Amino acid sequence: MTRRAALGTLAAGSVGYALLGPRGAKEDTRGRLVLDYWEKWTGLEGKVMQEVVAEFNKSQDRLFVRYFATSGIDEKAQIAIAGGSPPDIVGVWNYSVPAFASANAILPLDDLGAPLGIKPEIYAEGMRQVVTFRGKMWATVNTGGCLALYYNRSHFKEVGLDPDSPPRTFPEFDDACRKLLIKKNGRIQRMGFHHREPGWWSFIWGSQFGGTLYDEKTNTSTAASPLNVRGYEWVQSTPKEYGLAEVNDFRTSFGNYDSALNAFVAGRLSMVVQGPWLANIIKLYNDKLDYGVAPFPVAEGMFDKNAPMGLIDTDTLVIPRGVKNPEASMEFVAYTQRQDVVERLSTVHCKGSPLAQSSESFRKNHPNRGIAVFEAIARSPRSYKVPATRCWAAMKDEMDRALDRVWNMQDSPASILGLAQKRSQAILDLTAEQERRRRGGAP
Repeated sequence: MTRRAALGTLAAGSVGYALLGPRGAKEDTRGRLVLDYWEKWTGLEGKVMQEVVAEFNKSQDRLFVRYFATSGIDEKAQIAIAGGSPPDIVGVWNYSVPAFASANAILPLDDLGAPLGIKPEIYAEGMRQVVTFRGKMWATVNTGGCLALYYNRSHFKEVGLDPDSPPRTFPEFDDACRKLLIKKNGRIQRMGFHHREPGWWSFIWGSQFGGTLYDEKTNTSTAASPLNVRGYEWVQSTPKEYGLAEVNDFRTSFGNYDSALNAFVAGRLSMVVQGPWLANIIKLYNDKLDYGVAPFPVAEGMFDKNAPMGLIDTDTLVIPRGVKNPEASMEFVAYTQRQDVVERLSTVHCKGSPLAQSSESFRKNHPNRGIAVFEAIARSPRSYKVPATRCWAAMKDEMDRALDRVWNMQDSPASILGLAQKRSQAILDLTAEQERRRRGGAP
């Protein structure tokens, strides 16, 4: 949802929400300075974060943090900040940071964090890029997420593939998919891989061929670059080879992500691109599943075992502009960045540590058997993030539409991406002009 759409949807209740915020149970604050922390997490993820908050509250007697699980957190936080009544800490996704920073809605952390040892250098190389924007540090990493390839080792053994040598390049990957395919009476029963499961990352395929979607220096969309076109031609090769009707019909049989009918968990797919959090779903619904994890394949000639590629997709903490006690907010944020706290939270979330260093016990006892892979991607100079622009939500909408058209073979990838680039550039240009006008016409 774009910020404009969010504001329109929430307009009727925005004033009251900005003033009052989400409701929570009353606690005994014992005269301490109270800080309100809004976070996305519920369930197991939320429970362990609430425990971290409780332990912080016990660790000192000056501050008291209240945890509020908040849906639609980006939009609600923007409304609260604009209304002059922001929460003291907010947990947002990494792709939201440039939008908040560009809107002057959050505080830079360079001066606030430095006295407490919080600076970009404490993070793994890939994670540093999501906490900084335009030369400043705006966020900390709450838990470290990135994307990799999960694969079913039993399926690999069944068709004669080596489960200890997963595919590294797209030709190897395509060959594995052909071997893993099962059809019965002309209908697909199992596929090696399906690009639309789970369908959350429509924009990554060109990146694995070396493409990028955005040039930050020139504020230019590059969606239709030759390398991106190659990536989406590869995507389109699947419905071309297996049949569009067949692969779309097969997709309708998949269950929800958080269920026993998750396509990978249930064995309908032999491979899936996902983040470390999938290990919790596997543990919950099919703990007997013999799975492996590897970096997602890349184009031929691009494989480098020492520098794997993968999207950084992680959670961050920011401090809204307008808070009354930013140093107090930073004190809590710094507490969450302690190695012991980070590793505890990351273990429960099945994620790798976002820090530059992790302990041997963390890696040894981690519940996600792919932890070494996820940490290698997080530390890789070839890991990448979504375009650092406040327009990303609208640009992603364009890529979602583009992938849908590519997959359904409505035109050539070059033509489809050309249109996506044109529309994305119009969004970028309009936003740049609006920012210029707000600055009084200054370049």
